[in-house]
Amino acid sequence: MTSAYRPRNPGHDYYGRGTYLITLVVSGREALLSHFTGTGREALMGNHALTLTPLGEVAERTWLKIPEAQAVHGNRVVVHACVCMPDHFHGVIEVLEPMEWSLGDIIQAFKAVCISHWQRQQGLGASMERPISVDLEGEGVPGWLREKARQHDNEGALIRSLSKKQRQEYYALVGRNQQPLFDENYDDTVCLDDRHREAMIAYVHDNPRRALLRRMLPDVMRRCLHVRIGERSYGAFGNLFLLRWARKIQVLCHRKHPVTRQPYEETEDYANERKG
Repeated sequence: MTSAYRPRNPGHDYYGRGTYLITLVVSGREALLSHFTGTGREALMGNHALTLTPLGEVAERTWLKIPEAQAVHGNRVVVHACVCMPDHFHGVIEVLEPMEWSLGDIIQAFKAVCISHWQRQQGLGASMERPISVDLEGEGVPGWLREKARQHDNEGALIRSLSKKQRQEYYALVGRNQQPLFDENYDDTVCLDDRHREAMIAYVHDNPRRALLRRMLPDVMRRCLHVRIGERSYGAFGNLFLLRWARKIQVLCHRKHPVTRQPYEETEDYANERKG
């Protein structure tokens, strides 16, 4: 995963109960999971016509089968939502009981199934189990890679035996087909409460529409440090800071009623404005 992604939440127990919004990014941001077939008003109203590729269908099906697959290992989990965007994947998963597996183990198992299908579609063997010796032909092979292959048996070292830095250099050498489907890491957001869980699920379901809005209305969706409303200009710094915060909570900002001094959203005037 690139440096643009925040690290996992330090100190959080990823073996215990919890709900998470998971984001996996396709390496190189390639549109391998789905594509948009509609961009008009109907798409924005909900019929977004997001069509899955065969690989996207596998990813969606594999995600929905996670509870069944994990039950074999004694882990009780449920999945609440998922969406295969063209170049990334979102899913909400809940761990019901403490596990011997970590959340990371579950996500890696999901990624492994998707990667295996992707490489079979290309007529390739699973990359992490692929001997690096088969790619040592031709010029430009670094010495460390030849030495790494010689240190193992006749079949050669496997890709999974390489360090992260070595894999990056190896993948640059052999080309995109042998690279992993997803970035190595993934992003998770830890759920804080029931309200937050519902917001996570709504975010996943609404993701295609939001993506279409960014495409169709780039000026409207652009982030700004200042927002001009009427004759006044407002700073949006607080919103940007919230976007960078690892744990996001919806907050309500209000003014006091000019007469009663109550929080305005608790007054009859506010209720009437909402109805109007």
